[in-house]
Amino acid sequence: MTKLSKALGISLAINLLIVAADLIAAPLHAQNHWQGVLGYFLGATHLLNLPGYTAAEFLSPRLDQHWTIPAFAIALGVNLLFWLFAATLFIRLQHKLQSAIRGSTELAEVNSQSSTKTSTTTSTPPTQTLTRRHLLLRTSRTLATAGLTTAAYSFFAEPRWFEITTQKVQIKNLPPSLSGLRIVQLSDIHHGQWMSIAWVRQIVNATNALNPDIVALTGDYVYRGIEYVGPVTRELARLQPRIGTLAVLGNHDWSDGGGTLTKRLFANEKIPLIDNTRRYITPSRQLVPSSNQGLCIAGVGDLWDDKCDYDQALAYVPGGMPRILLSHNPDVAEEPEFLESGHRVDLMLSGHTHGGQIHIPGLGAPVTNSAYGQKYAKGLVQSPTCPVFISKGLGMTVMPIRLGVRPEIAVIELRKA
Repeated sequence: MTKLSKALGISLAINLLIVAADLIAAPLHAQNHWQGVLGYFLGATHLLNLPGYTAAEFLSPRLDQHWTIPAFAIALGVNLLFWLFAATLFIRLQHKLQSAIRGSTELAEVNSQSSTKTSTTTSTPPTQTLTRRHLLLRTSRTLATAGLTTAAYSFFAEPRWFEITTQKVQIKNLPPSLSGLRIVQLSDIHHGQWMSIAWVRQIVNATNALNPDIVALTGDYVYRGIEYVGPVTRELARLQPRIGTLAVLGNHDWSDGGGTLTKRLFANEKIPLIDNTRRYITPSRQLVPSSNQGLCIAGVGDLWDDKCDYDQALAYVPGGMPRILLSHNPDVAEEPEFLESGHRVDLMLSGHTHGGQIHIPGLGAPVTNSAYGQKYAKGLVQSPTCPVFISKGLGMTVMPIRLGVRPEIAVIELRKA
């Protein structure tokens, strides 16, 4: 079999896996069949599909919503060519490596049979050449092993190894009875082809074990499929905070799950959505629609796919009352309309960026989905007007991997300043 025919066979096999994932595995996963196993399979085939998917998305925006036959054909065509080239390159490198190994073996045999007399020529001794070749081979194998280990860790381990973090935030004018209030923030769950409903159930159970006063849900509950909205909503309805749960929608809830459906299902499960509105926590720790004292928790719609109405969210809050704003996208903190509105915010809770999903020590996250780069990638940062806490989120988008950015359940403890 020629090198080209081998490469073509590898490319065709990869494309058959991609087709099987989209036509067979994805529908089964959406019907809650074998989600644990199929999630890994769909994630792996998505990585194989990235060259074609990227090309098709460039030609057909909003591919998550409209996976058309022409876009699918473009993706398969690009994938066929890409993996044909990649397989050809791999086979050639493999042959070169095998030739180097054979050459090293033959050289060792010649060296063992050579005279022990010291050579007076200036040429490189065979033993030195042998040592260099073996060093090169060992280095190549070590790098390959390290690369495969890192890839396996980022795909299999870290995405489902969440951590519980705690932030203590001082709030001016916070009533003494609300000092110590515990808000558990869950963001970017992204229940979908890569994240099973069992994973969501584990998150909910872990959250309930923390005995939160308030659960703040900051958007992106699904990824790539309207059929995932119902299951994730039913799981989130199992949350048991002492005071209540409050939520806003994210960009994927509109583009992938359908904002209208999500709103309806959240209402059915009695999970208040506070996009462009608010609720109040009274000094007696009751969640009410209106109050003259206590703490206001307001929300705005998604910056990318909805409307942010700062007046509707904050205009009628009593002037001295502390207020927290839920915004899926942290870039809201820099929006000119928000800055010019003059509304005071004491703390903003956001998600969206996932911490970049990949963090390189010394460099940060290569991609953050924020117009302000590393500033709003993760953690507690200071915006022009208020502190902003950005959760690293719990799910994944674009690529089903996390490296150096573990999923996060965030506990925000409020203290009177």
